[in-house]
Amino acid sequence: MSAADGPTAGRAGIHPWIDAGDKVVAEVSADGKLLAQLDHQATQPGLQKRPALVVALPVGLKRLRLKGQVTQGGKASSFDKTWTVRDMAPFSAPLYDQGKPWIERVRGLAAKLGRTVIIKAGDGGAKKKPAKAAFADLEKTLGVPLPPLVKVLGDWQIEVGDSYFLQAAQMRNVTDILLSEGGYERKGKDGLDTILAPAVRARYDRSLAVFIEVGDGLGALAWDPAGVIPGEAPNTTGDKGNPGARPGATGEGVWYWLHEGHINKPELLLDDDYRPKTAEAVFTHVFQRFALSGLELAESQDELEVDTANPRPNLLQLHFDGPRKPRLWLRSYDYHYSLY
Repeated sequence: MSAADGPTAGRAGIHPWIDAGDKVVAEVSADGKLLAQLDHQATQPGLQKRPALVVALPVGLKRLRLKGQVTQGGKASSFDKTWTVRDMAPFSAPLYDQGKPWIERVRGLAAKLGRTVIIKAGDGGAKKKPAKAAFADLEKTLGVPLPPLVKVLGDWQIEVGDSYFLQAAQMRNVTDILLSEGGYERKGKDGLDTILAPAVRARYDRSLAVFIEVGDGLGALAWDPAGVIPGEAPNTTGDKGNPGARPGATGEGVWYWLHEGHINKPELLLDDDYRPKTAEAVFTHVFQRFALSGLELAESQDELEVDTANPRPNLLQLHFDGPRKPRLWLRSYDYHYSLY
């Protein structure tokens, strides 16, 4: 972690995307002041969950500069690139206001983003039974208490683009979602019993779906009360050579995304230590992935988006379009890499 002179606002993690054995060394400067030295040699190809360097971002940051040398395939070349910074904080800040309950943060974000996020009190007349009774039935079926934040959803209708959180009476296990919403069958050549690995089939049977992704195929956010198996693959994009999942606290379970495009590989939502993320972090992630991802403040590759309101380090991917052409861009809210 670098130290910046004066007040700071947020942090940025630099994640080089280079081939195994390649190396990048560079000075990282902000508005003419040196922040840190990046010195990274890749042991795995592609993007990694853990950053090569984390720097503190000065308040009012206008420009970020990288000057150094990259060695690719044994050939070294120098580079020097400055980006004009565009901060997303004026839009995203309500989502990270720890002084307010989570649902109030979502309402604040909705006010900033217009119709990207729609939140209404009540059930809209859609539920078949009161939320309290529906949640009691779910807990009886699952055999465990629900995460408290799940019960907050019973009082609200929340849509993010075309996707949405389920009402209490609509929540059910993932298998039922795939059968009713995905058009799958249990048996037969293309049935779930055939196409799913036994461990995945069991996970879907015991997991509660709370959010439906509508887009290029059916997706869902779900909670598995059984948690993770030590060392199991997270199934997130990239991050080769990761240590695998580590168990969390007793009863915490694990949250994951599933999509019919890779139905046998549910993507686990894990923290920086590869333990299950909290329900609050996961529910916040929904808006990062489906709402903040739609903000496009950078108008060219000479501009760099950051979010100084985000309490986690911004995930900045560094790769090279050519020997002297570094590209730095925000992936914190990317569809795939926001899972980091």
